[in-house]
Amino acid sequence: MINQNGRGSSGWCQHRIHAGCDSPRETCATAAQSRTPVFVGCGSSHYLALYGAHLAQQLAKRPGAAVTASEAWLAPDVHLWPWSNPFVVAISRSGATTEVVRAVQVARQRGIPTLALTTNPDAPLVRECDASLVLDHVTERSVVMTQSFANLLLALQYLVALGAGTPAAHSFESRLPAVTQAVADVFPRLAEAAREVVGRGWRRYVFLGTGPLYPVACEARLKVQEMTQGKAHAFVTLEFRHGPLSLVDGETCVTILTTPATAALDRELAGEVAALGAQVVLVGPQVRAGGTTRSSPVTGVPLPEGLEDAHYAGLALPFLQVLALEQTLLLGKNPDTPRHLSHVVTLHDDQG
Repeated sequence: MINQNGRGSSGWCQHRIHAGCDSPRETCATAAQSRTPVFVGCGSSHYLALYGAHLAQQLAKRPGAAVTASEAWLAPDVHLWPWSNPFVVAISRSGATTEVVRAVQVARQRGIPTLALTTNPDAPLVRECDASLVLDHVTERSVVMTQSFANLLLALQYLVALGAGTPAAHSFESRLPAVTQAVADVFPRLAEAAREVVGRGWRRYVFLGTGPLYPVACEARLKVQEMTQGKAHAFVTLEFRHGPLSLVDGETCVTILTTPATAALDRELAGEVAALGAQVVLVGPQVRAGGTTRSSPVTGVPLPEGLEDAHYAGLALPFLQVLALEQTLLLGKNPDTPRHLSHVVTLHDDQG
């Protein structure tokens, strides 16, 4: 569902966007033309923001930025205003997260157009933003974002591709239906692979990814932290040698999210880490399926080949989410209601 609020001061306003536009594709392209997208969110939504910024730069060949909503709210002159002709894409499952709503409010005060990406059509964020893309089919009861993350990721891919409007963006968008079908096709196999990895028993999880897969690695870390309250880390893949390698021991499971662009480097790192005693899981295309043996200490979880690197964010997600779920169940904990957490984070303060 797409809503647009007719505020006259914003470049996202209906009467300005739709003038001369004959399709949603043209609407998105007009809104994003010559503007710098600044994606804001908290928690899992911040990792969606990181992915969105990377994809926007890749497809549009223009700058894009990702900022935690609290920083956008508390220091807009540092994180919003310096960008050339910015517009804000505010991401929030509930649409009621205080920091995200406040970030949008300060953006509007500075004349910066805003777009909400949420699952709640009645949320404060929808009312505050100039336009909104609402995934009102998502009905997630769990405190932890899983279904909503996958759906918001797909919506973000469509949104960014439409806004970029380049040949590369059209090519990326045209393959999204095939990617979503591939996710459904490989889900049973990925879920079983995740159960097998968890079943070996690990004290620490590490998730590595490069480019568009780094935000997904961060999301995997957060899922394990939220659900299990256990030890989990995420790094840009080749940064792992620069200090974090000291974490590795025989009770560590290191998952590397790999793509064709990084495959050779990822395999080299996988061998090094496995030689230190860790369990290593390679997830991606050009990966040979198989479990750990003495001659091959790396578990392979293959994904379909022939896609662009950024497509693999959604394809790798089921393995990571099921891994966190199974680890939680193994510990006898409830994955839907982690301690100290709530479905929506709201602040009560006098800084509005």
